[in-house]
Amino acid sequence: MVDEVKGLKKNKEIEVHSEETTRTINGKTYPVTELYIGKKQIGAVLSYGEKEFQSFADDENLGTSKNMNAAIETIIRRWNLHEQ
Repeated sequence: MVDEVKGLKKNKEIEVHSEETTRTINGKTYPVTELYIGKKQIGAVLSYGEKEFQSFADDENLGTSKNMNAAIETIIRRWNLHEQ
């Protein structure tokens, strides 16, 4: 049992910060929250309305969420799966 525990990775904390910007799509401007770890952008959330938040990582559309926190969590989960 002890040998199995030695092989497990410890969870290490990462600091994610955000920057607010805008994007114009088909002539309409939308607020965008870009997420970064260090200087690397890991994703962006485009706010279409009160309950429509579209998540993107690189050029991949990760889907729509009903609130900003869920959209951010989607991006962080994708980063955890693909980048570590």
